Amino acid sequence: MLVSSTHSIAEVKEGIIYRILNFSDVSAASECFTTSFQREPMVKAIGICKDDFLPFAELCCFEAAKTEMGIVAENLSSGKIIGVSILQDCLADDLEFDLNNFNILRPIFGILGMLQEEYIIDKKIQTKGEIAVSFVTGIDKDFEGQGISLELFAQSMNLAVQKGFQSMITQVTGRLSQNAARRRFNFSEYSKILYHNYEFNGKKVFEKIEDKLLSCVLMERAL
Repeated sequence: MLVSSTHSIAEVKEGIIYRILNFSDVSAASECFTTSFQREPMVKAIGICKDDFLPFAELCCFEAAKTEMGIVAENLSSGKIIGVSILQDCLADDLEFDLNNFNILRPIFGILGMLQEEYIIDKKIQTKGEIAVSFVTGIDKDFEGQGISLELFAQSMNLAVQKGFQSMITQVTGRLSQNAARRRFNFSEYSKILYHNYEFNGKKVFEKIEDKLLSCVLMERAL
């Protein structure tokens, strides 16, 4: 579990420190967020380049630093940020941005927003501070397969508990991460949208995803 003190929350495991994302981390965390999401199915399908995604990542990381709702994994030997995880409140309005600045991301916002809005309505969620959203967990490609992303996700769950959230949801976009959420963290599937069936402005924008049975899945669990 994360160890808390007056000024910081941190834990060291196998040469990696997991700690709260702060303002000095924004640039490096944004870079990690961006490069990791170049491997994400929806980003690849639409062909979003790094330069288009980076300003959005910077905004997300800045907001996470402001709200103390982000965690970074830092390699102690190099000082490099190699992973990032960001939480949001299910009803939060603090991550506000002009969609006109991120038009290329609209199809992704569309499918994620559809799943989350359905959840909010079905569950009749009306109060902030109840449901945490695991918004993103990204890892440097050179450190994949070492369990760091799983530890980041576990640490974000601990942070959500410390923040007083009762439950967590996550919109899981790939098959490996869906299996991990289900098997390692006991998340249950709530709803899903098959990528090849999803249309944005009348176009099947994710039809380039090779796995025709792959869905974007909203999963939940109590904390």
